[in-house]
Amino acid sequence: MRTSRLTGSALAAAAALALAAPASAQYTEVQISTANFGSVHFDWARDGISCPSCNFGSGNSRFEWDDKAGNQWIGNIDPNTAAITPENGKAQLVDNSAFWWEVYGNSAEWAFSTQNGEVISQLVYTRFVPGTSQISSNAGVALATQGADGWTPAFFPGAFGTTEAPMNTALPLPTQCNSLPIPLTLYKSLTKKAMYWEDTTTAAGTVPNLTPFGSYANGISERWVPCTHQLVFIGNGVATDGKRYGQEFWYDADTNLVEQLTTDPADHKGAFMWQAPEFGDQYVFFTLANSLTIQVYLQTGTAANGAPTFALINTITSPDPSQPIISTPEPFINCAPTCQSWIFATLGPANATSQTGNGLAVFSIDPAAPVFNILASSTQEPLSHRSDPEYFITSFGPILTYDRSAVGGGSSKHEGRFYIDMQLGTPSGACVGSSAEGGMVSGC
Repeated sequence: MRTSRLTGSALAAAAALALAAPASAQYTEVQISTANFGSVHFDWARDGISCPSCNFGSGNSRFEWDDKAGNQWIGNIDPNTAAITPENGKAQLVDNSAFWWEVYGNSAEWAFSTQNGEVISQLVYTRFVPGTSQISSNAGVALATQGADGWTPAFFPGAFGTTEAPMNTALPLPTQCNSLPIPLTLYKSLTKKAMYWEDTTTAAGTVPNLTPFGSYANGISERWVPCTHQLVFIGNGVATDGKRYGQEFWYDADTNLVEQLTTDPADHKGAFMWQAPEFGDQYVFFTLANSLTIQVYLQTGTAANGAPTFALINTITSPDPSQPIISTPEPFINCAPTCQSWIFATLGPANATSQTGNGLAVFSIDPAAPVFNILASSTQEPLSHRSDPEYFITSFGPILTYDRSAVGGGSSKHEGRFYIDMQLGTPSGACVGSSAEGGMVSGC
């Protein structure tokens, strides 16, 4: 495998540059709501493509979230100012039988497709049977579709298995590609500990497709490769030392082929693969190793069985020794005017506790052009918990939005939703993207 082209002196220079100015001196946290959204996902305007006429005039510059009572809401975000309207995020009610995001660790995800020449936005999420409680025996994956008269929620045909082989399902993830006419959705069986997928147009009584990669850990650890029927996921794999660790795998839903991509003796988290413009739109993927290092891999070819082959090209660590722990990393692309991949993440100290704040950072993937910008520090006073970071590309550039709580004295007080201008340049319009978390799609 190739190693990083970033030399020790270049690393030191990049670290010195990133730490030269305190986060508060360069970046400003802006509050946009006092509401407690918990977990939000943005519609496809998050990539700087506002379409006010889309979705029956509701537009695409909006986000979804759900509350503890099971109400699933749509809120709006202004693509020019980043203002949230209404301030409480309750512009439209989608469903009143959605699981609160903390039950399974995720709220609804947007699914996109082109139908009758127009990109439409749907939602896939974990729903409980109306009139019942939010427990796993009542859980099934659902699709909500917007029409002229509002939203219509319905369980997927395979959400509860069959009479002969019943199951309860959760945590759906769609392919999230604007150009696909039929999105695919991956989801988990709570009873069978397995992964399934089906498309959004399957008929009632359809048996979902069982993937061959077996049991799973209950968490978000898989992602579709944008505009393909392939996905990457973290599974239990054998490393070069003969021991098992969380390793990154690749899966093709059309051929049922599974391939292990990483083999180093480290526990990996995260699974994202996309076409990187800085590498001529070749595929790259990254993983987080031992919560300390982002490993970036570049595709080098295709194996005889059709699986892609990759080489390690970059390793990235936090330049701040006071907050070396990296978590929740996700990629996006910004074109200002040159298109470039970025990864945002939270940072924290090695001895993180419930009274330790979370820092925020954004960094590049190309070892020949290293950038690691710390947007907010986990060690500055007063301490703040920053959670659920999500990017959104406004007319003035990419912002990172997140929930923030003040911590101290053994307690935590929720403050609301904030954003930081990442100062990565004004988008040129020649963007590449979809609102998939980490999913970039050509053709903007």
